[in-house]
Amino acid sequence: MTALVQSLPALPPALYSGPELYNKLPTLGEADEAFTPEARTILVSQVGDLLASFGALWGLCLVHAHCSLEVGETMLGRGNISQPEKDVKLGEVFPERWLADGRPYEFNVDKSQPPPAALVTQFNTLISEMGLSGTLGLYYVGDKVPEVVLERTEGRANIIEVVTGPVDGGSSIQTGWASIKGQAGMPVTMACVINCDSRITRNAAVHKGTRSHT
Repeated sequence: MTALVQSLPALPPALYSGPELYNKLPTLGEADEAFTPEARTILVSQVGDLLASFGALWGLCLVHAHCSLEVGETMLGRGNISQPEKDVKLGEVFPERWLADGRPYEFNVDKSQPPPAALVTQFNTLISEMGLSGTLGLYYVGDKVPEVVLERTEGRANIIEVVTGPVDGGSSIQTGWASIKGQAGMPVTMACVINCDSRITRNAAVHKGTRSHT
């Protein structure tokens, strides 16, 4: 199967880690443009089957950076806030999002489980066939039921809140999908959408006022 678009974000070289790795991630706009409607139609269902076969503990995410990290910083979630933190001890926090090759790029203080090697291998093979290894990754769902949340950006912090009302899908960008537990073969469901005035999420100034839900 050939790639559906000509120019795609590349998977950062294996030697990159920490802030260096994070700063090599595509912007939201770059990732969204690469994951074309044609690719979504094909992949969302196939990845949904794969995730369901591993207990639906992990979801599919559109890999992108929220901002630039400085030396010694880690993008870390605490409660409903995710933001860069300095001198984080990785043994005391847990990976929350992974690139297609299994490298973590965002973390959380809540416990998580890394995707097993078999899932990473199958996932990476599946999306590599379409040239999307640098665009799509995995995120930890755990035992949570996927719910809709709104996210706003204040400076370099992303703040989320659960919502129950409708969300304007016309100006939204889907950035995550979670498999429905116990329903193997079902398409994955939308898990995260971002509404924003500018899709260059690496720049906190233009990312101000961004909305997303997961």
